[in-house]
Amino acid sequence: MKKSLVALAALVAVSLTTGCSLLESATAAPTSSPTAKATAKATAQPTADTGTGSVKDEGDIPDPCTLLSKAEVTSLTGRKITQIDEDGAEPGEATRFCQWQQDGGQLAIFLGRTTPADFEVVVDEAEPVDGIGEDAFLLSDHLYVLYGTVQIDVYSRGGSDSENLADAKKVARTLIPRV
Repeated sequence: MKKSLVALAALVAVSLTTGCSLLESATAAPTSSPTAKATAKATAQPTADTGTGSVKDEGDIPDPCTLLSKAEVTSLTGRKITQIDEDGAEPGEATRFCQWQQDGGQLAIFLGRTTPADFEVVVDEAEPVDGIGEDAFLLSDHLYVLYGTVQIDVYSRGGSDSENLADAKKVARTLIPRV
């Protein structure tokens, strides 16, 4: 099964902040812009983790740096945090990211709006990933997960490919109820 790459902006951010060569692998990938940012606030009940309602289908994309504690990042990846890189974006931005530099690796999370149709745009190199979110795929070592109208992009580096994917899945599963 082939999937899409909707978050070219996320790839650019990772490439610029990590020096990895994701842009080369994504240059042939089709892109589409995220849907217009939602103006209505979510109406769901507040969650214990964020104090805000779910933004699964509408509302401002949350700051990913606030969705996981330092202890959780260390526990989920098994690596100590050495630095946190925040996006500095204002509330209401269409995409958000947070990156935790770690001993021997890193964890980066990108959140943005999408549609199921945009998420389905074909990319030859994408590998389907079952059992997480409404739909998911792996591309250029990024795990992309669809949750309502939110695309969660998790990049974990520091172990083998299978360990990195396992870490990314744990992170995504932790994030889903908090988004």
